[in-house]
Amino acid sequence: MADIKTDDYTKNFPELKSVQKIELDILIELDKICRKNNLCYFLDSGTALGAVRHKGFIPWDDDIDVGMPRPDYNRFMRIAKDELGEAFFLQNLKTDPKVPFPYAKIRKNGTAFIEWNKRNIKMHHGIYIDIFPYDRLPEDGIDEYMGYCRELNRKLFKRRIPDRVGLPQSNLRWKIGKAARRLQYLAMQFSSEKKLLEKLNHDYTKYSGLGFDSGKSTCHSFSSRIAFPNEMLFPPIEVEFEGHSFFAPADVDAYLTAIYGDYMKLPPYKDRIGHRPFVISLEEKRCKR
Repeated sequence: MADIKTDDYTKNFPELKSVQKIELDILIELDKICRKNNLCYFLDSGTALGAVRHKGFIPWDDDIDVGMPRPDYNRFMRIAKDELGEAFFLQNLKTDPKVPFPYAKIRKNGTAFIEWNKRNIKMHHGIYIDIFPYDRLPEDGIDEYMGYCRELNRKLFKRRIPDRVGLPQSNLRWKIGKAARRLQYLAMQFSSEKKLLEKLNHDYTKYSGLGFDSGKSTCHSFSSRIAFPNEMLFPPIEVEFEGHSFFAPADVDAYLTAIYGDYMKLPPYKDRIGHRPFVISLEEKRCKR
């Protein structure tokens, strides 16, 4: 693999290493709670890729993703409210009702990582890690069911996020996309948010009773298009990440191949980007919830 210089990615995002350090601290806190309470979790998507390919963060990555089977996710939501240190905030639709995503985050109090399209949403904007619930899939009709759940996800995003993803650009294509997103947002205001949230809560989890010992699972909350065999995910194995031991999917090679193909091959330089926050603050005195 070609040598990667982190400096190449901190030129435009000088706080990157500091953000990664805070995210690692949050992950260590999550791991501590999960080990104490015998909860299952695994490093997800790009974080699992970083663990295998780089033994830590992908050099340009500015977030951490964690997956949990839905039963463990629900238990974590109950337990973490009391066991998380005061430095952290557990964010989900119950603790921060204006959030535009159907999964949880742990945020660091006294920091800010504000993405452009979410800048006007009245919610906690601290530096964070994502926690994605994985839900059991039915034995039949998987593609149709996953497509339906992705559409529910899109409706929530369109209803709560008026702007498109990414920093503003001056080209015509960007401006057209911005106008289209605003129209989608306005149109969604005429639908019932309460019914949408009820569907999200019920329909994502309707097959969890089948268990996770066999069959397939996916992350509806992330609009995943991949149905992972449960034996590929569970039980998780320990891997190294930034000098610490965390859990990764059981067959992490098959898991990463399913998502990325030849995952050891680096992407083109132009694609080595993270979330690129609109506002970043590492100092408690400068940011408010």
